[in-house]
Amino acid sequence: MVKGKLVEAGKWPWQVSILFMGMYICSGSVIHHQWVLTAAHCLERSLDASKYSVIVGAQHLPANGTQLPLVRLVTHENFKDLISDDIALLKLKDPILWSPLVQPICLPTTKLVPPIGASCWAIVWGRPSVKVPPRPPYSLQEVSVKIIKSEICNQQYQFLFLKGQKKFIGKEMLCASLEWGVDSCQVNSGSSLVCQVNKTWVQMGVESWSFSCKQHHFPNIYTSTSHFTQWIKQQITDVKFISRAPPAFLSPVLCTGYILLVSLGSLWLL
Repeated sequence: MVKGKLVEAGKWPWQVSILFMGMYICSGSVIHHQWVLTAAHCLERSLDASKYSVIVGAQHLPANGTQLPLVRLVTHENFKDLISDDIALLKLKDPILWSPLVQPICLPTTKLVPPIGASCWAIVWGRPSVKVPPRPPYSLQEVSVKIIKSEICNQQYQFLFLKGQKKFIGKEMLCASLEWGVDSCQVNSGSSLVCQVNKTWVQMGVESWSFSCKQHHFPNIYTSTSHFTQWIKQQITDVKFISRAPPAFLSPVLCTGYILLVSLGSLWLL
């Protein structure tokens, strides 16, 4: 798990827990009143939607919140090697009712990517102290990370290269390293990597994998959401995209029930 800063109720209202047969397996984020975004490898156990459910608005695991059933699982058609194109969508049986504890996260345009050196946040499940044994209950936490060059990731992960490969990290991925001596790990697959753009939180990545929680010098790898914006639009046919970021955090007019598409011209407030 991970040590980070504990999150007060309602601060990251898009975060959800994904359950398989009632057991927590991954995290995800609400991007629409009936859709959740996560990592494709989280669905390797089965493609039977009836075996999965999500819990929204929870601050601790295990959670006693309401489990919402799913009716459809959509993994990216090119997800084959458990590494690249690691993105998936979960369709809820019934639309979510927004509340202060449950709101959608906004997504970027295809051209908007976090600049190298940008400080962002990984929203993960963890424990409040490294002295506590790594067992439940876990609390929702925020971990500060910095976007780094893919070349640095490729250098550090070169021992994993397949024969003939020149690089391991593709253009559909983002690399981020810890800033304050903490980081997330494998159990947080599907968690959101969020950055602030014009005072609006935007999900720039979906946690895909990391080499080891104990090897903190290895960066975490995220699926870049901007790379898959068009793919998401193709799957969610009733979504309405807005071309401009609102002045306030999660504007109820622009974000309720829809994905907010943040424009390339937005200024970074980091």
